[in-house]
Amino acid sequence: MSKFATGVTVITTLDPEGNPHAMTANAFTSVCLDPPTLLVCVAHNTITYGYVEEQKRIGVNVLREEQEELGRYFARRPEQREGNPEYSYTMGEHDVPQLDGSMVFFNCDIVGSHVYGDHTIYVGEVKEMRSSGEDANPLMFYDSHWYHPMH
Repeated sequence: MSKFATGVTVITTLDPEGNPHAMTANAFTSVCLDPPTLLVCVAHNTITYGYVEEQKRIGVNVLREEQEELGRYFARRPEQREGNPEYSYTMGEHDVPQLDGSMVFFNCDIVGSHVYGDHTIYVGEVKEMRSSGEDANPLMFYDSHWYHPMH
């Protein structure tokens, strides 16, 4: 799978105390336009999995090329995160956290799920979409490396 180039997203949700929680994911794609629906895959051994199961809502933040540090930071388990990159959240509808500065944000209700192996495939119906409105390039991941598209 490493030979398939992907964009980089950060999945956001809330922990049981109502604090934002985030995880980098590149297993993301659109499903259909009517209704607007997407899917993400979350491993069962992540903290995020339990939070998504409880909340049944997620945010999908598409990262821009300048956000590689955030992509790397949220790719680690919370107890293994190093550094202190600057980031902040804005709460979307239904208290779904949006990572400020993301290129695009999708606020989704989980409307379906399918367990396959060590992951759950979540289907999210998009309830809100926000775009930065700026002409930005996405952060990419290919062959286990981070890439910035050519301008």
